[in-house]
Amino acid sequence: MTEYNDKYVEEANYLKEIIDLLNFKLDVETTELDKQKSDLIAARKDMWENTAHYSTDFNKLSDLNQYLTALNSQTFSYTELEKRVEKYKKMIDSPYFSRIDFTEEGFDDTEKIYIGLFNLMDDETHKIKVYDWRAPISSVYYRSELGPVEYKAPSGTIKGNVSLKRQYKISKGKLEYFFDSNVNIVDEILIEALSKKMTPKMKTIVETIQKQQDLIIRDLDNDLLVVQGVAGSGKSSVALHRIAFLLYQGLNLKLNANNVIVISPNTLFSKYISNVLPELGEDNISEYTFENIFMKLFNNKLSIKTKSENFENIICAKTEEEKTFLRTYDVFKGSSVFLEIINRFIIYFGRNLIPFEDVYFNNEVIENRQLLKTFFLNKKINMAPAKKLKIIENRIMEKVKDKKIVRRSKIEKAVNKLDRHEFETKAFTRVLAAKETIDFLNKLHKFTEFSTYDLYKKLFSSKDVFKKISKGLTLPDNIEKIIDYTNKSIADPCNIPYMDGIAMMYMKIKSEGTDSISGIKQVVVDEAQDYYSMHYYVLKNLFKEARFTIVGDINQAAEKNCDISLYNEIISIFNFRKYNKIYLNKSYRNSYEISRFSERFLDKNIDTEYFKRSEEEPQIVYKKSSENLEKKIIEDVAKYKAQGYNSVAIICKSRKEAANLYFRLKRKIDVNLVDYIGEQKITGTIIIPVYLAKGLEFDSVMVYGTNNKNYNTKYDKNLLYIASTRALHRLSYYYTGKVSRFLK
Repeated sequence: MTEYNDKYVEEANYLKEIIDLLNFKLDVETTELDKQKSDLIAARKDMWENTAHYSTDFNKLSDLNQYLTALNSQTFSYTELEKRVEKYKKMIDSPYFSRIDFTEEGFDDTEKIYIGLFNLMDDETHKIKVYDWRAPISSVYYRSELGPVEYKAPSGTIKGNVSLKRQYKISKGKLEYFFDSNVNIVDEILIEALSKKMTPKMKTIVETIQKQQDLIIRDLDNDLLVVQGVAGSGKSSVALHRIAFLLYQGLNLKLNANNVIVISPNTLFSKYISNVLPELGEDNISEYTFENIFMKLFNNKLSIKTKSENFENIICAKTEEEKTFLRTYDVFKGSSVFLEIINRFIIYFGRNLIPFEDVYFNNEVIENRQLLKTFFLNKKINMAPAKKLKIIENRIMEKVKDKKIVRRSKIEKAVNKLDRHEFETKAFTRVLAAKETIDFLNKLHKFTEFSTYDLYKKLFSSKDVFKKISKGLTLPDNIEKIIDYTNKSIADPCNIPYMDGIAMMYMKIKSEGTDSISGIKQVVVDEAQDYYSMHYYVLKNLFKEARFTIVGDINQAAEKNCDISLYNEIISIFNFRKYNKIYLNKSYRNSYEISRFSERFLDKNIDTEYFKRSEEEPQIVYKKSSENLEKKIIEDVAKYKAQGYNSVAIICKSRKEAANLYFRLKRKIDVNLVDYIGEQKITGTIIIPVYLAKGLEFDSVMVYGTNNKNYNTKYDKNLLYIASTRALHRLSYYYTGKVSRFLK
């Protein structure tokens, strides 16, 4: 114990040294921040008072530009300083969480490497006192045990020896305890981190990153990373920490926050993960859903149902036959077969449906329809049909340009012969010439322009044509019903079915080409199991310069049949030369009892290792009536709150069921309804549909309505797995009638 006390004093002294350094830096930087803020305000005021706000005078505009250049430089400097101050404030509470003692090969001196959220340097000695967790040497802490190690640095591979690995618990600037370890994280500290009560935001995991997770985070070699992670394995968090690592490498990778996007399953999940990067000291990045991308591609002129609405329609369908049809509808629209049909139809459209005409201007033939078609069909010109047609239009307008002068002269002579226009000949000539030009363009646009929405409708307008272009492909047995349903469903451009919207996006990209989302170098896709081939082809064609990190869990596929072959299909679609497929098979979220209980809902052959954090067994609660069941739910919510579990989710199968339960409970307890309409609050006690709960976690989960009617099919079994694996500490199921066959 004396030895520990001596080490404790040594560590406490080092912590004090770091806290003192942070306080000193904060004082200096805060003073400088205030000064820069005053200077910035003064500079803006000076620019306002001493420059023209609007002028056509070039010299005055030049003065304004000089002011703006200086002001932009000041603003950037102020913003960077503000970020440093925020980092120091975060470090004051817990400056670091680990230490390794490292001796580089060929040197005698052993260096103490303290690792925290951010770098901290002593400006006088130029010595790094705390290393950022993303620094190259920090990888040793996450990946290696004591003994010989090596890590990749900008200068090459560094070899050496680790003689000590130490973890710390520091809170509010005070060292609570530390211990030495021969592995990167021992169970005690991980258990403590995972046992904390939930917040309505995703937590950072820098103190508990495991070796396999670190390999994903620091991968710089592969263009595509595909991660299969079981529920609670930290795959979403790892993907976000990977972004933070890549941004830390920004100068080397020529990467900043504007070059990275996350494709989220819904806006609720986007909100849930929104704090992770700021906590890690990085700017937040753009988060898109496929619905957002659709609106962007179609300039807000069309809109599609959300993914959540689409799933709600399926699970609330009146009959099993209707549910089956809606699922097969989505499977077909997302398939590589339908993608090939779209590709063929775009070719068919170019050959048979573009109404090329002879082009006349001023009673003279400008272009021959056959020559136009020959140019369009020239296979050597490899570009989207819409771009080819635009070239044709520009070529015609170029030929017409000189002839417009001759035509205007002819019109003017005709106007002069008319009565009542002798005093306004020029103006009237301009009006007539402009009208002729508009009429000419309208005729031209009949074959040089088209809308993807109309083109998509044409694909289904004739069953004979559809079957003709589908020849040789395997179509669903109910293809005629699918065609009829499509014609009916896509009639309203403001309410297009979700999967038709995804297919329409692909058609637009291939038929029109698009550069609307450019400059993206890294794309992270979450919930990979919920997307079809069509989704991935859209991403591939939309972000052609990007590398991809794609994470998912086939066990959580609720909308379609899914197995491990999904990942091979994704790899095949992107066709990158360098890729890696990684499995995260250890679950950290749930207690051991919840994890083992949730196993009963799994059919997939994926080995899962559970973290040994032991708590209460899940409960199955039966009541004869809905009133008694709801009374029991209210009692249990109060019990969980009394136990300190403030994050409680009552998970329902559908939005409809969730809304009905909410309106019955809201006067009796403080509860929020979370759905895809309106504001989404995930604090306190919430009622939420199961498909929106994906990716989220809660202290306590109460699964409502687990009777055999509600949860009976293989898809329902997956929903039970998703709901059950949201729980960290407490899990219970509530039902009336006959219990679900999966809970017997």
